[in-house]
Amino acid sequence: MTVELVKSIKEAENKAESIIREAKQEARKMQKDAAARAEEIMEKAVAEAEGQARDLIKKAEEEARSESEPLVKEREEEIEQLKEKAAERMPEAVALIKNKVVKTDADH
Repeated sequence: MTVELVKSIKEAENKAESIIREAKQEARKMQKDAAARAEEIMEKAVAEAEGQARDLIKKAEEEARSESEPLVKEREEEIEQLKEKAAERMPEAVALIKNKVVKTDADH
């Protein structure tokens, strides 16, 4: 009976060691799986953040463009008006310069 009892204890110890080994293996697997899942979640979060950042930049650029277009158009119109005024006064400027040149030459 003592031999059977020792044998039974040994079997129980072996079974317990096997369960512990399997539990450790399962824990390592779970830890590895959790780390891989965390990495996937992180990569997905980074990709989403980058996408949102691109969208925000695009939206900001579009807003800046739409805000600046009227100003650019207004300045272009002002430039055209100044060119027209300058063109209108060109004959007067040419005559003034011509008179000064002729007067200067006449004085010499």
